Amino acid sequence: MSSLKPTTSRYARRIDTDGTWTVFDAFTGRPAEVGSRQTTGMQMRDAEEMVAILNRIHPVDGASTIH
Repeated sequence: MSSLKPTTSRYARRIDTDGTWTVFDAFTGRPAEVGSRQTTGMQMRDAEEMVAILNRIHPVDGASTIH
């Protein structure tokens, strides 16, 4: 068994066709949710900040997904 941890971040951002941004779970491809709010329709800077926060709170080695 390898002791190496994956280097991929769990959460990322993508631009939508309307020019807004979505923060999504890289494991499922689904938009992340914070509380009952989906992280869609965001401005780029807000999406960047949300990605950083979620990756800090829920690192790749976490066992559950956030939806």
